[in-house]
Amino acid sequence: MIKFMITIDKFMEVVAKAEQLGCKVVYNEDKKISFNANMYITIPFLITLENTYALAHEIGHVMDYVNGDLDYDKWLNDWSYRVNAEMSAWVNAYKLLNELGVSLDQWQAHVDSKLRNYFILPEVI
Repeated sequence: MIKFMITIDKFMEVVAKAEQLGCKVVYNEDKKISFNANMYITIPFLITLENTYALAHEIGHVMDYVNGDLDYDKWLNDWSYRVNAEMSAWVNAYKLLNELGVSLDQWQAHVDSKLRNYFILPEVI
């Protein structure tokens, strides 16, 4: 887990990007960080670099959804489609964070830890 902190101003710049796309950021400590087709991103209000990276990733999904590049139902039900959509969201997140000047010092470690989850196929478990 990344423990590095980020300023509230920088975190709110990332939140503002979601809002510019018409997405509402909802703070909830009890739910998993996620995006849904109702244009909500749920995230805990814990301002860390790790949560900023996670928020940027969810915004990456929003970008694809708004641009018509993400079929939400297919994302939910087609594993191979999901893996490709996740990769696109990570690329979008990197570009967004870089554009906003958010530290990418821990980016690789964060992404590496998350990518493992996509390759634990349900039929293998």
